[in-house]
Amino acid sequence: MQEKELKKYIKQHRDELFYELKEEIVDDNITDIEWDGYNLWITDLKKGSYLSDKKLQDSYIDNLAIRLSNIMMVSFNRTYPILEANTEDLRISVWHEARCGKKSMAIRKIPLKVRFDHKTLIESGYAPETIINLLENCVKAHMNCVIGGQPHAGKTELLKYMSTYIPAYEKVGVYEDNQEIHYRTINPGKKCVEFFVDSKFTYSQIIKAGLRHNIDWMLLSESRGSEVLDLLNSLSTGAYCMTTMHLDRVSNIPDRMYNMLGESNVTDRFMNSIYKYIDVGILVECDKNERRVIKEVGFFTRSNNQNECTIIYDNGDFTTNELPFEVLKHFGRYGIRNPYANGGGAYED
Repeated sequence: MQEKELKKYIKQHRDELFYELKEEIVDDNITDIEWDGYNLWITDLKKGSYLSDKKLQDSYIDNLAIRLSNIMMVSFNRTYPILEANTEDLRISVWHEARCGKKSMAIRKIPLKVRFDHKTLIESGYAPETIINLLENCVKAHMNCVIGGQPHAGKTELLKYMSTYIPAYEKVGVYEDNQEIHYRTINPGKKCVEFFVDSKFTYSQIIKAGLRHNIDWMLLSESRGSEVLDLLNSLSTGAYCMTTMHLDRVSNIPDRMYNMLGESNVTDRFMNSIYKYIDVGILVECDKNERRVIKEVGFFTRSNNQNECTIIYDNGDFTTNELPFEVLKHFGRYGIRNPYANGGGAYED
């Protein structure tokens, strides 16, 4: 069954397929539902991660796995122990008991909306308003952005929020192997094309093809491989991007991207390109109580043959309020005289 048919089937039979998890599926505050064969763990935006009193029947998990594998027309057994199914708002992974004792299941819920706005970000303690203003102005100034963090830190959620500041007339290409960004849904009426990536047509191929499709902005749900070389080559032509990656420090973005290349003859020129074409790095973090915060913000510049990473915000505090001269020039080209101000303190006509 094709991907579209799978999504249609799960949508039509959702109550039947998830009858033991009905409350958890419909609760918008719940982001993850995990069954390890013995216990049900719930991740809630308000309550954090907790052990549920609910126990799932083995027969229910068995039946769900069988139905999903039949829908997808794939094998799920000792030889093929991983079953994955994705819809617009659910990402389901089931592991076979032959490899882990009892069937294990993880469901990640992908909201078809932006979970927060400018006001709620500030009220929740996500970051000071000046940082929120700064990131909004980075998009308005067409800066290339990398959002880093560990799994489940909320990287894609921040990308989705920032994407709302892309002008409606600028064409956005959304490249994903699992649909998570939902740019068209959260930005109705904006110019957009969404492309599904798989082994038959890779990230590298669509990034190259996007240049001939008049793409202004590339939104990659995650950068994880050699496609970063094609991404940087596209940025050198004047395209813009937002992407996420697994990361523990903003300053490690260049090394992380270099390591993604694997075996390569790429020289220092590649590292120089990172500092030249990647403008801002953001590190997000999520604690055990599901409190998500911006941990770091830094800017990358290359001037006079020197590469620099300037961290302006670290662990809840400003390390400096002064932005690099090259960054201020970049903001100035878009009429943003105060990047820390709401609206950028734009010059008046």
